[in-house]
Amino acid sequence: MSKNDSESEWNRQFIGWLQIKVAELRKHDDSKQIDDLFSLSRGPLPYVTSFKSYVTNGYKFHVQDYDKGLRTQNCGVIVVGETDEENKTIDYYGELTEILELQFVGGRRVMLFRCAWFDVYDQERGIKVDEYGFVSVNRKRLLKVKEPFVLANQASQVFYVDDLSNKGWHVVRKVQPRDSFDVGENTDGDLDNLLEI
Repeated sequence: MSKNDSESEWNRQFIGWLQIKVAELRKHDDSKQIDDLFSLSRGPLPYVTSFKSYVTNGYKFHVQDYDKGLRTQNCGVIVVGETDEENKTIDYYGELTEILELQFVGGRRVMLFRCAWFDVYDQERGIKVDEYGFVSVNRKRLLKVKEPFVLANQASQVFYVDDLSNKGWHVVRKVQPRDSFDVGENTDGDLDNLLEI
């Protein structure tokens, strides 16, 4: 491989190199981690399954098209992203458009969410945070991305409420996972004092 190779050529060569290296490792180590790495290095099988809904992390997600005919909203997605130069974490908001299951050698499966991501970089026309910390997004401003997929287990759920003070904008409301409860934070760590109140 050289710096002059195209990205697709570099990827092809890397995949071949990885397959050889993992196969060599597997000869000397038969741990579950090496088996998982071996399975992933071989790439997905040509079989892909698509779903309209999926439950993960205590959330029930629906794809956007399926959600349209329902009273509830389960297609809203949030993924915590990277930290920017100012040490602030950027959250990515979007809507789930497709749920795919990739199958790998050895019966391993990976669930992917394809999302339409809202533009969180444009602080004027894409996203706003008010003085109370409420986030509003403009669902008409989409982020242009090469890779719209995230692993299903990286996603949390949100829903979008019409922002009455900003026409065309939607306030983001985070959803608690099912079967989990927010009991507050005990600042001194003494549970007995909390229970006496």
